[in-house]
Amino acid sequence: MAAFVTSELTGLDPVVSWLNALGQPRRIAEGLANIGGLVENQIKARIADEKRTPDGEAWAPWSDSYAASRHGNQSLLQASGAYLDSFAWDLSGDDLRVGSNMVQAAILNFGGTDDMAPGPAAIPAREHIGVSAENIQEIEEALADWIESIQ
Repeated sequence: MAAFVTSELTGLDPVVSWLNALGQPRRIAEGLANIGGLVENQIKARIADEKRTPDGEAWAPWSDSYAASRHGNQSLLQASGAYLDSFAWDLSGDDLRVGSNMVQAAILNFGGTDDMAPGPAAIPAREHIGVSAENIQEIEEALADWIESIQ
């Protein structure tokens, strides 16, 4: 069984309206694919470089004991690169999903909960799945350019 951890992307209503105005299912799918690729890259940049939530808040650092177990080339949410590489977009009809199929994606994004064992319960949320205001602006600009190029 595969899981796919996603987050509802809010703030994209104008973009969806632009796509729907095209009125051509093939073009709408192309536009959604463009958005999917952009959001995937934005999430990967957040993990690899920014280390901040979509709202711009810095992620909680590692605990001292966990930091002592990490190697020099590892950073928050990055060890072997497998987690970063797990992010992808998927389009089924007009349903666009962007996320990870790795089991730990939920706890890494949302953090532990009180009903978990003490170790996992203490993992702080390091939200990375989602879009920022700057991400939305980038999506709108890219989509506007794309719509202009196909007309």
